[in-house]
Amino acid sequence: MNSNIVTKDFSQNYFSKRKKEKEKFTFWVNSTYIALLSIISMLLLYYVWILNVNATKWYNIRQLEIEKKNLLMEKEKLDVKIAELESLSNIMSESDMENMEKIENPDYLVIKNDVQYVYNY
Repeated sequence: MNSNIVTKDFSQNYFSKRKKEKEKFTFWVNSTYIALLSIISMLLLYYVWILNVNATKWYNIRQLEIEKKNLLMEKEKLDVKIAELESLSNIMSESDMENMEKIENPDYLVIKNDVQYVYNY
């Protein structure tokens, strides 16, 4: 046997330069593909999170609108009750009216900005 063949180091890779460039390009394509997929998945998760936050806010707003509507209805009922209690028929029916004196010739005096008006009926 030839001594040159035995002494050569066979552990070296005998890839061609073209094959090395192709593998390098394939690595960058794969890493770019993985990076894009990870960015898209992160954006998708962010979108779902934003939708959830907005849905929660809209639910709270809707609950507040319902509460506002109920409070406005209660206010209207109270306004009607106040108007009913302040109505002339309720005032006239009270026992205080029985103790009042009847007047024969009523004169009305209206004072407005230091001007006096007298009305005779």
